[in-house]
Amino acid sequence: MSWKANFEHGVSNFKRGKYLEALVCFDEAISLGCEAIVVYDSRAAVHEKLGNHKAALIDAKKVVDIAPDRWQGYARSARLFHALHKDEAALKMIDLALERIKPDDIQRRQELDVLKSQATNALNVAEERRRALIAKTAYLIGKLPVEILVEIFSIVVATDHVRILKLSHVCNHWRGIAIGTPSLWNTLVVSKNHPTRKIQLWAQRARTHISVLSFHPNIPEMDWSSMLFELIPLSWYSLRSLTVSGRLFSQIYDLLRQLSKTDILSCLRHLDVTDTDFTKMAPSFEDSHLESLKLLGHTPGMNKLWSRVHGLKTLSIELAGWMDISPALIANPSLEELTLNNLIPPPSTVSDRMQLPNLRCVKLSNITALISEVTRSFVAPNLQVLHLFSIGLSRDVLREFAQADPPPALRELRLGSCTISVGSLKIILAGSPLLETLQISKIHGVVNDVLRFIADTNANDNHQDVCPSLKHVDLSNCADLLTGSAYSLVKTRLRTDQPVTGDESQPTGRAEIESLKLDGCPNIEAEMLSWFREKVKVFSCVYMSKTEANRRR
Repeated sequence: MSWKANFEHGVSNFKRGKYLEALVCFDEAISLGCEAIVVYDSRAAVHEKLGNHKAALIDAKKVVDIAPDRWQGYARSARLFHALHKDEAALKMIDLALERIKPDDIQRRQELDVLKSQATNALNVAEERRRALIAKTAYLIGKLPVEILVEIFSIVVATDHVRILKLSHVCNHWRGIAIGTPSLWNTLVVSKNHPTRKIQLWAQRARTHISVLSFHPNIPEMDWSSMLFELIPLSWYSLRSLTVSGRLFSQIYDLLRQLSKTDILSCLRHLDVTDTDFTKMAPSFEDSHLESLKLLGHTPGMNKLWSRVHGLKTLSIELAGWMDISPALIANPSLEELTLNNLIPPPSTVSDRMQLPNLRCVKLSNITALISEVTRSFVAPNLQVLHLFSIGLSRDVLREFAQADPPPALRELRLGSCTISVGSLKIILAGSPLLETLQISKIHGVVNDVLRFIADTNANDNHQDVCPSLKHVDLSNCADLLTGSAYSLVKTRLRTDQPVTGDESQPTGRAEIESLKLDGCPNIEAEMLSWFREKVKVFSCVYMSKTEANRRR
């Protein structure tokens, strides 16, 4: 039987609904070498009736390959893609079919238009389902009330104000909340990169209510005038923190004077200034609410502040040269944190030491004078943090602290590049049961005796353990540190090696060393490094930096 006879027999079976018999006939016709599109299109129709959509698509593609200018293959492919829920492909096939159907073939065009409408509706329904699924699974945060999301954004922005830009670019939902919440934009940091444009943007989104205003010192002077003009509309009485260099601060002060708003300086909580002359500004600090003050560089007229500023909790002075800090301490008895760096205190003229019961933190560095000129002016009985680095001229930087009653609340002691005596340090350590962090860096002739003293059981006068709470130790760059000293410190504090007390059958209360830093200590034996790493959670022993190693080669 010829392919044509098989084809005609297959068509007859198709019309009578005998699809399997028709499929056999069409297969036989094709096996006899027939390449006519009508045979492939007919077999595709049979597969479509039988629900074999993928097989039907293969035949429909064959029709397109044989006759790409005919509409039949595209139209059937469109129906099949729609049946397989591949509606994007179906729409593409429909468009290709419509391009090939004659304009006067109204019936077929209407059929394809109906199919196109069905495919489009199916796509829309699928998209709605996809979004609903995402809302239920992937985008749980979208269900949160706006107030909670704003609170989350506020926590993120509090650590880095620039993160508000990233949050506003995540999605339309987040962007709407970010831009519509002025409090998220109340921190403005101005740098050399488009300073005027940034002030405009932040002021607009903060509704002019800027509470934290900071200017980098690298802003070109040519931008100052345009910046100041954009600052005029700010709600200045919302400002609580200001960071600015001296000359620019002077111009801002002149602007405030023109606006009759110089009294906003008394509303500030934090002020960070560089090379500033307070002579003309001091009266504006009357009844000041200032809690934090940071001074960098030469600051003439600063003593005029102390008759007006009495509520400081944090005071930081750097690169100030010759400066007497006694008036500042006397004026601010509630001081909690004191940082002095690179200054020269004159001989103290204070006869009675100032009592500072709230002073918790003292950080002194690069003091090119006797440290007693600073420490003899005050007493801090509740001191918790003490940093002493690069203190010149003093033979024993701890002498003043050791002669007075050691601060029993001391939790952190850091010493570096200064001269101390073993005796004074032992007195401090013996009287500091709460000490958790100890750093001794770049100091010679002390560290081994001190570590043995700490490791010794019942070493203090009351036959109690020394520094039972000690957890973090940094002995970097102590060239004379011996392996045995560090070993004893760690070994005697291991839970398994501590002696059992009395009848309670429990180890003594000394804490284990959790972090130990021995960088730049050449006497530490390499064979012991594995033991230290096993016994201490965080351990570091870098003998020398890469730069130092290259220099010695």
